[in-house]
Amino acid sequence: MTRRFDPRGLTAGTVVRIAQIALLAIGCWALPGYVSGSVTDEQAARGAMALGIFALIAAPRHRGAHLLGAVAIWLTTCEFMAATRTGEFALWRWAVALATLAVIMIMTRLPEFRAGARANPWRRMGSGVRSCRPAHVAIEGNGRWICVRANSAR
Repeated sequence: MTRRFDPRGLTAGTVVRIAQIALLAIGCWALPGYVSGSVTDEQAARGAMALGIFALIAAPRHRGAHLLGAVAIWLTTCEFMAATRTGEFALWRWAVALATLAVIMIMTRLPEFRAGARANPWRRMGSGVRSCRPAHVAIEGNGRWICVRANSAR
């Protein structure tokens, strides 16, 4: 008797493990392709999309901006390694890959924007908790954020 795959039986931990394996597999696939120069612009965009999405899924406790920045650094390293081998820097391929990561970044920020628009559509964009600046004094031990209104003097 054959068992059918039931997606409802998956756990979040299983999905994270699958994403971690896929992230390593895509990275191992992309590096030789970049170095040999056989990766096209479309393949670079698909690879960047897959790397970005799987990086976000594979490390749920890390900030998305940091993970996408790490993928961008990895893609830039691949481009420079390809440039040392071929003698040319594929600027368009690099730009397409980074633009793909920017689209992922926009998609991760949309729920936050929508929640803010539902809560108060007339509040300025930078007036949330994220607009807090760190204190300009030496704090021993654990630092803490000191919120200052945007129009107040420092």
